[in-house]
Amino acid sequence: MAKRSAAKLSGKAQSLLDAQVAWWLERLDAHALSPWLENEVDALLADAAKLKLEEVVSRADVQAVARRYAAELEPSGAIPELVGEIAQAVQAHPTQKKTKLGELMPDKQFREWLDKILELHAAREAIIHAALANPVVSAVAGDLLYRGISGYLGESSLTKSIPGASSMLKFGKSMLSKATPKLDAAIESTLRKYIQQSLDATLRESEHSLKTLLTDDLLRDSALEIWASLKGMTVAQVRTTVSAEDVEELFVIGYEHWRSARKTPYYSAMIDTGVASFFDKYGKSSLPTLLDEMGVTREMILTDLQRFGVPALAMLKKKKLLEPLVRRLLQPFFASEAAIKLLAD
Repeated sequence: MAKRSAAKLSGKAQSLLDAQVAWWLERLDAHALSPWLENEVDALLADAAKLKLEEVVSRADVQAVARRYAAELEPSGAIPELVGEIAQAVQAHPTQKKTKLGELMPDKQFREWLDKILELHAAREAIIHAALANPVVSAVAGDLLYRGISGYLGESSLTKSIPGASSMLKFGKSMLSKATPKLDAAIESTLRKYIQQSLDATLRESEHSLKTLLTDDLLRDSALEIWASLKGMTVAQVRTTVSAEDVEELFVIGYEHWRSARKTPYYSAMIDTGVASFFDKYGKSSLPTLLDEMGVTREMILTDLQRFGVPALAMLKKKKLLEPLVRRLLQPFFASEAAIKLLAD
Protein backbone atom coordinates (compact mmCIF):
# COMPACT_ATOMS: atom_id res chain seq x y z
CA MET A 1 0.00 0.00 0.00
CA ALA A 2 2.78 2.45 0.95
CA LYS A 3 4.82 1.70 -2.17
CA ARG A 4 1.77 2.04 -4.37
CA SER A 5 0.95 5.42 -2.77
CA ALA A 6 4.53 6.60 -3.22
CA ALA A 7 4.38 5.78 -6.92
CA LYS A 8 1.36 8.03 -7.38
CA LEU A 9 3.07 11.12 -5.95
CA SER A 10 3.92 13.88 -8.36
CA GLY A 11 7.24 15.64 -8.18
CA LYS A 12 5.74 18.56 -6.25
CA ALA A 13 3.92 16.24 -3.84
CA GLN A 14 7.08 14.24 -3.21
CA SER A 15 9.05 17.41 -2.55
CA LEU A 16 6.42 18.67 -0.12
CA LEU A 17 6.35 15.30 1.64
CA ASP A 18 10.15 15.26 1.97
CA ALA A 19 10.11 18.84 3.30
CA GLN A 20 7.45 18.07 5.88
CA VAL A 21 9.19 14.90 7.01
CA ALA A 22 12.41 16.87 7.45
CA TRP A 23 10.52 19.56 9.37
CA TRP A 24 9.06 17.00 11.79
CA LEU A 25 12.41 15.28 12.28
CA GLU A 26 13.91 18.63 13.22
CA ARG A 27 11.01 19.37 15.55
CA LEU A 28 11.36 15.94 17.20
CA ASP A 29 15.06 16.42 17.87
CA ALA A 30 16.02 16.28 21.55
CA HIS A 31 17.18 19.93 21.62
CA ALA A 32 13.96 21.29 20.13
CA LEU A 33 11.59 18.85 21.80
CA SER A 34 11.45 20.36 25.30
CA PRO A 35 10.05 23.80 24.37
CA TRP A 36 7.68 22.19 21.88
CA LEU A 37 6.41 19.78 24.55
CA GLU A 38 5.83 22.66 26.97
CA ASN A 39 3.73 24.53 24.43
CA GLU A 40 1.75 21.43 23.49
CA VAL A 41 1.07 20.42 27.11
CA ASP A 42 -0.13 23.93 27.91
CA ALA A 43 -2.40 23.90 24.85
CA LEU A 44 -3.76 20.45 25.68
CA LEU A 45 -4.47 21.42 29.28
CA ALA A 46 -6.24 24.56 28.09
CA ASP A 47 -8.40 22.49 25.73
CA ALA A 48 -9.01 19.90 28.44
CA ALA A 49 -10.46 22.59 30.69
CA LYS A 50 -13.36 22.80 28.23
CA LEU A 51 -14.15 19.10 28.57
CA LYS A 52 -15.79 17.11 31.35
CA LEU A 53 -14.87 13.54 32.15
CA GLU A 54 -18.28 12.11 31.23
CA GLU A 55 -18.10 13.93 27.88
CA VAL A 56 -14.83 12.23 27.02
CA VAL A 57 -15.65 8.69 28.18
CA SER A 58 -18.75 7.01 29.56
CA ARG A 59 -18.89 5.09 32.79
CA ALA A 60 -20.24 2.06 30.92
CA ASP A 61 -17.14 1.96 28.70
CA VAL A 62 -14.82 2.28 31.70
CA GLN A 63 -16.71 -0.46 33.54
CA ALA A 64 -16.43 -2.73 30.52
CA VAL A 65 -12.68 -2.15 30.22
CA ALA A 66 -12.16 -2.61 33.97
CA ARG A 67 -14.10 -5.88 33.96
CA ARG A 68 -12.18 -7.12 30.95
CA TYR A 69 -8.74 -6.57 32.44
CA ALA A 70 -9.64 -7.39 36.05
CA ALA A 71 -12.12 -10.23 35.62
CA GLU A 72 -12.08 -11.63 32.09
CA LEU A 73 -8.59 -11.39 30.61
CA GLU A 74 -6.62 -14.54 31.43
CA PRO A 75 -3.23 -13.49 32.84
CA SER A 76 -0.03 -15.04 31.61
CA GLY A 77 1.42 -18.03 33.41
CA ALA A 78 4.75 -16.20 33.55
CA ILE A 79 3.44 -13.91 36.32
CA PRO A 80 3.94 -16.38 39.24
CA GLU A 81 7.43 -17.17 37.98
CA LEU A 82 8.25 -13.48 37.75
CA VAL A 83 6.97 -12.85 41.27
CA GLY A 84 9.10 -15.70 42.55
CA GLU A 85 12.22 -14.24 40.96
CA ILE A 86 11.40 -10.78 42.33
CA ALA A 87 10.81 -12.25 45.81
CA GLN A 88 14.20 -13.93 45.76
CA ALA A 89 15.91 -10.73 44.62
CA VAL A 90 14.16 -8.69 47.30
CA GLN A 91 14.99 -11.22 50.00
CA ALA A 92 18.65 -11.25 49.00
CA HIS A 93 19.07 -7.45 48.89
CA PRO A 94 21.74 -6.20 51.35
CA THR A 95 19.41 -3.54 52.76
CA GLN A 96 17.41 -6.31 54.46
CA LYS A 97 20.29 -6.72 56.92
CA LYS A 98 20.55 -2.99 57.60
CA THR A 99 16.97 -1.81 57.81
CA LYS A 100 15.25 -2.15 61.19
CA LEU A 101 11.52 -2.52 61.71
CA GLY A 102 11.52 0.73 63.67
CA GLU A 103 12.71 2.57 60.55
CA LEU A 104 9.81 1.21 58.49
CA MET A 105 7.24 1.78 61.24
CA PRO A 106 8.06 4.71 63.55
CA ASP A 107 6.62 4.55 67.07
CA LYS A 108 4.12 7.32 66.33
CA GLN A 109 2.62 5.42 63.40
CA PHE A 110 2.61 2.14 65.32
CA ARG A 111 0.64 3.79 68.12
CA GLU A 112 -1.82 5.24 65.63
CA TRP A 113 -2.42 1.80 64.08
CA LEU A 114 -2.67 0.24 67.53
CA ASP A 115 -5.15 2.81 68.83
CA LYS A 116 -7.35 2.36 65.78
CA ILE A 117 -7.32 -1.43 66.12
CA LEU A 118 -8.19 -1.15 69.81
CA GLU A 119 -11.19 0.96 68.89
CA LEU A 120 -12.69 -2.02 67.06
CA HIS A 121 -14.41 -3.40 70.16
CA ALA A 122 -17.13 -5.26 68.26
CA ALA A 123 -14.57 -7.02 66.08
CA ARG A 124 -12.47 -7.97 69.12
CA GLU A 125 -15.46 -9.43 70.93
CA ALA A 126 -16.46 -11.35 67.81
CA ILE A 127 -12.95 -12.86 67.59
CA ILE A 128 -13.02 -13.91 71.26
CA HIS A 129 -16.46 -15.46 70.85
CA ALA A 130 -15.46 -17.31 67.68
CA ALA A 131 -12.26 -18.61 69.28
CA LEU A 132 -13.91 -19.93 72.46
CA ALA A 133 -16.88 -21.34 70.56
CA ASN A 134 -14.61 -23.25 68.22
CA PRO A 135 -15.00 -27.05 68.76
CA VAL A 136 -11.24 -27.50 68.33
CA VAL A 137 -10.50 -25.15 71.22
CA SER A 138 -13.09 -26.94 73.36
CA ALA A 139 -11.68 -30.37 72.49
CA VAL A 140 -8.08 -29.34 73.21
CA ALA A 141 -9.06 -27.72 76.53
CA GLY A 142 -11.05 -30.81 77.51
CA ASP A 143 -8.14 -33.12 76.71
CA LEU A 144 -5.76 -30.96 78.74
CA LEU A 145 -8.11 -31.00 81.72
CA TYR A 146 -8.53 -34.77 81.51
CA ARG A 147 -4.78 -35.30 81.41
CA GLY A 148 -4.34 -32.91 84.30
CA ILE A 149 -6.95 -34.66 86.44
CA SER A 150 -5.55 -38.10 85.60
CA GLY A 151 -2.07 -36.94 86.48
CA TYR A 152 -3.26 -35.39 89.70
CA LEU A 153 -5.01 -38.59 90.78
CA GLY A 154 -1.86 -40.54 90.12
CA GLU A 155 0.54 -38.05 91.67
CA SER A 156 -1.56 -36.37 94.40
CA SER A 157 -0.07 -35.35 97.72
CA LEU A 158 -2.18 -38.01 99.48
CA THR A 159 -0.59 -40.89 97.58
CA LYS A 160 2.86 -39.38 98.02
CA SER A 161 2.44 -39.06 101.81
CA ILE A 162 1.65 -42.76 102.30
CA PRO A 163 4.63 -45.08 101.82
CA GLY A 164 4.01 -47.47 98.96
CA ALA A 165 0.62 -45.94 98.13
CA SER A 166 1.74 -44.61 94.78
CA SER A 167 3.03 -47.99 93.67
CA MET A 168 -0.11 -49.69 94.93
CA LEU A 169 -2.27 -47.20 93.05
CA LYS A 170 -0.38 -47.79 89.81
CA PHE A 171 -0.57 -51.58 90.39
CA GLY A 172 -4.27 -51.32 91.13
CA LYS A 173 -4.89 -49.29 87.98
CA SER A 174 -2.98 -51.85 85.96
CA MET A 175 -4.91 -54.76 87.40
CA LEU A 176 -8.22 -52.93 87.04
CA SER A 177 -7.43 -52.17 83.43
CA LYS A 178 -6.60 -55.80 82.69
CA ALA A 179 -9.49 -57.27 84.64
CA THR A 180 -12.24 -54.89 83.68
CA PRO A 181 -11.29 -53.00 80.51
CA LYS A 182 -14.93 -52.13 79.86
CA LEU A 183 -15.28 -50.61 83.34
CA ASP A 184 -12.06 -48.61 82.92
CA ALA A 185 -13.25 -47.33 79.55
CA ALA A 186 -16.60 -46.43 81.06
CA ILE A 187 -14.92 -44.46 83.84
CA GLU A 188 -12.78 -42.61 81.30
CA SER A 189 -15.81 -41.90 79.11
CA THR A 190 -17.80 -40.64 82.09
CA LEU A 191 -14.95 -38.43 83.25
CA ARG A 192 -14.43 -36.98 79.77
CA LYS A 193 -18.16 -36.37 79.39
CA TYR A 194 -18.30 -34.58 82.73
CA ILE A 195 -15.29 -32.45 81.85
CA GLN A 196 -16.76 -31.51 78.50
CA GLN A 197 -20.11 -30.57 80.01
CA SER A 198 -18.44 -28.47 82.67
CA LEU A 199 -16.07 -27.01 80.11
CA ASP A 200 -18.85 -25.64 77.91
CA ALA A 201 -20.18 -23.60 80.81
CA THR A 202 -16.66 -22.60 81.84
CA LEU A 203 -15.83 -21.36 78.35
CA ARG A 204 -19.00 -19.28 78.26
CA GLU A 205 -18.02 -17.72 81.56
CA SER A 206 -14.45 -17.29 80.31
CA GLU A 207 -15.71 -15.38 77.27
CA HIS A 208 -17.35 -12.81 79.55
CA SER A 209 -14.23 -12.68 81.74
CA LEU A 210 -11.91 -12.20 78.77
CA LYS A 211 -14.04 -9.39 77.38
CA THR A 212 -13.88 -7.74 80.79
CA LEU A 213 -10.21 -8.36 81.50
CA LEU A 214 -8.82 -7.56 78.06
CA THR A 215 -9.10 -3.81 78.44
CA ASP A 216 -7.68 -1.33 75.97
CA ASP A 217 -4.94 -0.36 78.42
CA LEU A 218 -3.87 -3.97 79.00
CA LEU A 219 -3.79 -4.78 75.29
CA ARG A 220 -2.00 -1.52 74.48
CA ASP A 221 0.69 -2.14 77.10
CA SER A 222 1.18 -5.73 75.90
CA ALA A 223 1.41 -4.68 72.25
CA LEU A 224 3.88 -1.91 73.06
CA GLU A 225 6.06 -4.34 74.99
CA ILE A 226 6.10 -6.73 72.05
CA TRP A 227 6.84 -3.87 69.65
CA ALA A 228 9.70 -2.66 71.87
CA SER A 229 11.33 -6.08 71.54
CA LEU A 230 10.83 -6.20 67.77
CA LYS A 231 11.50 -2.70 66.46
CA GLY A 232 15.25 -2.98 66.98
CA MET A 233 15.47 -6.11 64.82
CA THR A 234 16.41 -5.93 61.17
CA VAL A 235 14.08 -7.10 58.42
CA ALA A 236 16.49 -9.98 57.73
CA GLN A 237 16.26 -11.14 61.35
CA VAL A 238 12.47 -11.06 61.34
CA ARG A 239 12.10 -12.85 58.01
CA THR A 240 14.35 -15.79 58.94
CA THR A 241 11.21 -17.86 59.45
CA VAL A 242 9.83 -16.91 56.03
CA SER A 243 11.94 -17.85 53.02
CA ALA A 244 11.69 -16.60 49.46
CA GLU A 245 10.09 -19.92 48.57
CA ASP A 246 7.44 -19.34 51.24
CA VAL A 247 6.69 -15.91 49.81
CA GLU A 248 6.42 -17.37 46.31
CA GLU A 249 4.13 -20.17 47.46
CA LEU A 250 1.93 -17.75 49.40
CA PHE A 251 1.65 -15.62 46.28
CA VAL A 252 0.75 -18.63 44.16
CA ILE A 253 -1.99 -19.60 46.63
CA GLY A 254 -3.33 -16.05 46.67
CA TYR A 255 -2.98 -15.80 42.90
CA GLU A 256 -5.00 -18.96 42.33
CA HIS A 257 -7.65 -17.76 44.76
CA TRP A 258 -7.84 -14.44 42.93
CA ARG A 259 -8.21 -16.23 39.59
CA SER A 260 -11.27 -18.06 40.86
CA ALA A 261 -12.71 -15.12 42.83
CA ARG A 262 -12.49 -12.77 39.85
CA LYS A 263 -14.99 -14.95 37.97
CA THR A 264 -17.69 -14.45 40.59
CA PRO A 265 -20.58 -11.96 40.21
CA TYR A 266 -19.42 -10.31 43.44
CA TYR A 267 -16.09 -9.32 41.91
CA SER A 268 -17.71 -7.75 38.84
CA ALA A 269 -20.29 -5.98 41.01
CA MET A 270 -17.52 -4.40 43.11
CA ILE A 271 -15.72 -3.20 39.96
CA ASP A 272 -18.89 -1.66 38.51
CA THR A 273 -19.73 -0.03 41.83
CA GLY A 274 -16.25 1.43 42.18
CA VAL A 275 -16.29 2.92 38.67
CA ALA A 276 -19.82 4.26 39.18
CA SER A 277 -18.81 5.89 42.45
CA PHE A 278 -15.83 7.52 40.75
CA PHE A 279 -18.05 8.93 38.00
CA ASP A 280 -20.62 10.12 40.55
CA LYS A 281 -17.89 12.23 42.12
CA TYR A 282 -15.87 13.35 39.10
CA GLY A 283 -18.09 12.79 36.06
CA LYS A 284 -18.96 16.47 35.72
CA SER A 285 -15.46 17.69 36.60
CA SER A 286 -13.13 19.11 33.97
CA LEU A 287 -10.08 17.05 33.12
CA PRO A 288 -7.58 19.51 34.68
CA THR A 289 -9.66 19.49 37.88
CA LEU A 290 -9.55 15.70 37.89
CA LEU A 291 -5.78 15.77 37.40
CA ASP A 292 -5.40 18.22 40.28
CA GLU A 293 -7.55 16.00 42.51
CA MET A 294 -5.32 13.04 41.66
CA GLY A 295 -2.21 15.09 42.40
CA VAL A 296 -1.00 15.18 38.78
CA THR A 297 0.57 18.56 37.96
CA ARG A 298 1.76 20.17 34.74
CA GLU A 299 5.34 19.79 35.92
CA MET A 300 4.88 16.07 36.52
CA ILE A 301 3.46 15.59 33.02
CA LEU A 302 6.33 17.48 31.41
CA THR A 303 8.96 15.72 33.50
CA ASP A 304 7.71 12.26 32.56
CA LEU A 305 7.31 13.17 28.88
CA GLN A 306 10.90 14.39 28.79
CA ARG A 307 12.16 11.48 30.86
CA PHE A 308 10.65 8.83 28.59
CA GLY A 309 9.77 10.62 25.34
CA VAL A 310 13.10 12.27 24.57
CA PRO A 311 15.23 9.10 24.97
CA ALA A 312 12.68 7.04 23.03
CA LEU A 313 12.72 9.45 20.08
CA ALA A 314 16.52 9.64 20.22
CA MET A 315 16.74 5.86 20.05
CA LEU A 316 14.27 5.69 17.14
CA LYS A 317 16.37 8.24 15.26
CA LYS A 318 19.59 6.38 16.06
CA LYS A 319 18.09 3.12 14.79
CA LYS A 320 16.85 4.95 11.67
CA LEU A 321 13.23 4.16 12.54
CA LEU A 322 11.93 7.67 13.18
CA GLU A 323 12.06 8.96 9.61
CA PRO A 324 10.12 5.96 8.17
CA LEU A 325 7.57 6.34 10.96
CA VAL A 326 6.94 10.01 10.20
CA ARG A 327 6.83 9.29 6.48
CA ARG A 328 4.24 6.53 6.93
CA LEU A 329 2.03 8.97 8.84
CA LEU A 330 2.27 11.79 6.29
CA GLN A 331 2.55 10.04 2.94
CA PRO A 332 -1.13 8.92 2.63
CA PHE A 333 -2.23 12.57 2.70
CA PHE A 334 -0.03 13.56 -0.25
CA ALA A 335 -1.30 10.54 -2.17
CA SER A 336 -4.95 11.44 -1.46
CA GLU A 337 -7.26 12.82 -4.14
CA ALA A 338 -7.71 16.06 -2.21
CA ALA A 339 -3.95 16.73 -2.10
CA ILE A 340 -3.50 15.76 -5.76
CA LYS A 341 -6.30 18.16 -6.77
CA LEU A 342 -4.87 20.99 -4.67
CA LEU A 343 -1.40 20.54 -6.13
CA ALA A 344 -2.82 20.37 -9.66
CA ASP A 345 -4.74 23.62 -9.21
